[in-house]
Amino acid sequence: GAGFGGRFSPVLDSWAVFRIPIAVALLLLLPMLRRPWWFVLPGIVLASVAFGPRVWAAWGPQPAVEQAQLRVYQKNLLFRLPTPDLVIADIRARAPDIVTVQEVSRPNQAILAELRDVYPAQNYCHFRQVGGPAVLSRWPMVEGSAVCGPGFAGMQVETPAGRLWAISVHLRWPWPFPQPEQVKLLVPVLEDLSGPKVIGGDFNNIAWSDALARVEAASGTHRVGREAVTFALPYGGLGVGIDHVLASPPLAGRITVLERLGSDHRGLLADLAPMP
Repeated sequence: GAGFGGRFSPVLDSWAVFRIPIAVALLLLLPMLRRPWWFVLPGIVLASVAFGPRVWAAWGPQPAVEQAQLRVYQKNLLFRLPTPDLVIADIRARAPDIVTVQEVSRPNQAILAELRDVYPAQNYCHFRQVGGPAVLSRWPMVEGSAVCGPGFAGMQVETPAGRLWAISVHLRWPWPFPQPEQVKLLVPVLEDLSGPKVIGGDFNNIAWSDALARVEAASGTHRVGREAVTFALPYGGLGVGIDHVLASPPLAGRITVLERLGSDHRGLLADLAPMP
């Protein structure tokens, strides 16, 4: 339950990411108590709080999208991706309008070059040794709109429905790592971008985290679709949903979870359309 209190302390945002391992450890400890039957009800409550969101993520409803107006492909590539060929082929086959990628290391920059014929509008921003974020669009970029920030690459593009900010985000791990400080730097950048936005990113935090809520509030967006397991935690492989696609209302839609294709993250494909 403490993992829902990230607005009060960044420590609790970190707790939220590791909610399931913590809950498993506590459930395993219950039979060791002197009178474990006293803890049946707390155990049920604990399991519900810990695993309920995961069940909802797997089976919860998503809005129907009969004809997508916008398709976004989100992927953390992994800086040491064995080969970019699988990702390139997947992007070409799915034909998204906008591509948001992270960990575009020097070898991974081959993906940008190989896709330039289909996605001529591109903005790559350096970020740490693992590589920076990049955003690609099949629509033309508004001249002079490319912007970079800490773990942030954005540009405004001319879509058939009007101008739209396309943004790729890569947040650091939460506390004790510097995610809170990075979010503080990104908030004014997002607030300065006027107009509708779509954001794809590896947020290294889950759907109900304070970090994601602050990005949504600053950008005027909301998370698309249900929470999706995209990353396996080390030391046990329990899955968490830390990759997300955000969009400005009235855009909404559904997401499809993609394969890893050599990365440690699964990709996301978001089909969006204006919703009432």
